[in-house]
Amino acid sequence: MAGGIMITFRSRSDDSAERHGINPSEAPVVAVVSPKGGNGKTTVSSNLAVALAHRTDSVIIDLDVHFGDVQYALRMCPAHRLDDLVDAGNRRDPMSMLSTHPSGLDVLCAPSDPVAADRMSVGDAFGVVDRIIAANRPVILDTAGGISNYSLGALDRATRVVMVCGTDVPSVQAGRKLLDTMRRLDMDLSHVDLLVNRSDACVGLSVDDVETALDCQAVLTVPEHSSLAAGMNSGSPVTESSPRSSVAAAFHRYADLVLGLDLAAGTRRGRR
Repeated sequence: MAGGIMITFRSRSDDSAERHGINPSEAPVVAVVSPKGGNGKTTVSSNLAVALAHRTDSVIIDLDVHFGDVQYALRMCPAHRLDDLVDAGNRRDPMSMLSTHPSGLDVLCAPSDPVAADRMSVGDAFGVVDRIIAANRPVILDTAGGISNYSLGALDRATRVVMVCGTDVPSVQAGRKLLDTMRRLDMDLSHVDLLVNRSDACVGLSVDDVETALDCQAVLTVPEHSSLAAGMNSGSPVTESSPRSSVAAAFHRYADLVLGLDLAAGTRRGRR
């Protein structure tokens, strides 16, 4: 890892599991969303999913059904995809049709092309998602940029939301629209965690500017660095390839937070 890079994890005074409505005995569902594409959402999803898989059996589902990149981020060659599980209906256990990443993470990739995605309904797709959630494992829901029925469905099921935002004005404005939409739909904003990506960009807004505009503190700030892009291009997230690096460290600490583990004691949960 290149020297000097640091991803900042910011503890919050209300960051207990109870504050976010997460019962440690129940598996969390984390929706990773970005109202604007190109903010590194899938990079965040894949790194967090692998970090969770280091602790306990976990699942990532790609709900960017038309152009999902989880397959490439994790170098997967899945035997079955989301539309295959929809077609299988109740004839098979969806957990038996997931693909397994070398980290132990179970993966459900998006359909292979937009035509296949259009053949399934949102309701049928979430029927599969709900059955996977019912297996009581931590689940990461990676979503498409923007606000769609799939992203709203993910938000509705999430016990925690990671909102990925850049330091450019369009990203911040889109973030404000997403938060406003959630308020209008009476969704709980108390479990939304802001992640500012490319936080050290030489142009654009500062992290403080983003926090002020969105009226929330960033829990994670991720600087722009070639190692993250290289991990995406090679299909090896830094939480897999360099789990002890400072780049990966914040994702691991955030995984502890998601699972309700004791951050101060550095507790780790073994895989079941």
